[in-house]
Amino acid sequence: AALAAAAGLALLVLLLRRPGPFRLLRRSHIGSRAGAKKATVGAGAGAGAAAAVGPAAAAAAAATPGPTGKRGGPQQPKRDKGADRLEWWQRLNEVKPALVIPELRPWAGSPLALGEAPKAHKDVVALAQDRLTRGRDWLVRDSDYGPTPTHSNIKAQVNPALVRAVRAALGEEGLAKYLATDPRRVVLLLDTPRYGTLRHLVDAWPALRCCQQVVIPQADLGHYFEMMRGGEFYPGVRAQRLDHWLCANAGLGLRCPLAFLDFECRLAGALSARLCPAADVMRYFRFGYPAEPASVLALTVGLEEPAVTPEAVDAFVRWEAALNGYKADLVETWKYRMVTLLYIVRRE
Repeated sequence: AALAAAAGLALLVLLLRRPGPFRLLRRSHIGSRAGAKKATVGAGAGAGAAAAVGPAAAAAAAATPGPTGKRGGPQQPKRDKGADRLEWWQRLNEVKPALVIPELRPWAGSPLALGEAPKAHKDVVALAQDRLTRGRDWLVRDSDYGPTPTHSNIKAQVNPALVRAVRAALGEEGLAKYLATDPRRVVLLLDTPRYGTLRHLVDAWPALRCCQQVVIPQADLGHYFEMMRGGEFYPGVRAQRLDHWLCANAGLGLRCPLAFLDFECRLAGALSARLCPAADVMRYFRFGYPAEPASVLALTVGLEEPAVTPEAVDAFVRWEAALNGYKADLVETWKYRMVTLLYIVRRE
């Protein structure tokens, strides 16, 4: 019996030493026993810690959710950056002046009793009033012409004519000295990063190279920052639409010895953007921007309804000026796919 027991024990030891299911069974058995032992020790330590910090802290620790992110912290909800950007843009577009077309101001000698207004003026004014409540006047607007417009040869004729007209209106005093006598006198230009118009003015009056009284509203932000980064000129460029500028500064008493409203779009403007050059011409005269006793006004617009000819555009401008106590004398006209009209404006 003793020999049989010894033989059985030796066989069991041999089986346990050989690889196979018996050995795997032994290892899993040992691992499960070790895991159970660690779990028991951990539970005991946790209970001891809970007892040490108190039942309230233990309950709070038990209620805190475990980490769900890869780095151990709670996972944050994903932000919709596109929606955030759109909300920021909508808030930004609320920071703008209200667009208005002021009523005519009564003055002695008003031409209202002289006769019926030209049809072109009636049609354009009706359209401008209608457009005032249509579309959205976004703060900025992209330009739709290239770096070198096809009509640049026309501008090469217009810009020198502006200088001649200013000298005729202001006399030998010159534009720079005229501006220096009153900070409320401003030159109003619609210019591009090439500074085509300003360049000609600086050639005639070098002091205008660094002059904040040369105001250039620029609604194209790409053009605005391009004009800001250059070091050739230092005018008063504003990241603003012309219509917003006219309405925002109407009460400051600003006066323009020279204004070049180089719209390069049709007089009716863009309905979707609530952009209307005809309304800006009305604002220019009705807010009293022309300097006295004489100033220069140049205007570039497309020839489409309701003013399809240079004569129709001229009739609108001259009658609108007369309604506000000014006399606009047409000096020169350039007609291509658009038209540029140059006036000397005098207070009647």
